[in-house]
Amino acid sequence: MTKKSWTERYKPAASASTHVLAAAIVWSVAGMMLLIRGVVNLIAIGPRSLWVLPLFLLLGLFKGKFVLTKSASRNVHRIRCRPEGRYCLGGFMTWKAWLLVAGMIMLGRLLRMSPLPPLLVWGIYSAIGAALLMGSLHLWKAWMVVRSEKSAS
Repeated sequence: MTKKSWTERYKPAASASTHVLAAAIVWSVAGMMLLIRGVVNLIAIGPRSLWVLPLFLLLGLFKGKFVLTKSASRNVHRIRCRPEGRYCLGGFMTWKAWLLVAGMIMLGRLLRMSPLPPLLVWGIYSAIGAALLMGSLHLWKAWMVVRSEKSAS
């Protein structure tokens, strides 16, 4: 029996199925939070501001379908190609992706503090939320596939 290092012993390693599930949950929760925040703030501006919502939602769905779905697909492929159960739970995203998330959070803060009209700011929030939700659909489908393959074996 080989002796494991303390990092190997106590690391919260997870299966590929768990990694895909974690990615789906994170994308869905972030998307919902951004979409809800955008819509609520657009409503707070006034009912006349809601005319922009369908436009921003369409832009977000377009980005989700043609950009984030590809990103989600690459992420699932990366997760499935790794050895099973060897990576930490946070390993469902690369370090580069985690840095991108931190950057996006900072950009969101800067956007809220910017002199841009609130209609545009909250429309962008709505669009990004819709895009993340659209991309998360791919992750949920992939999780169902990975989970069914795991239970079949």
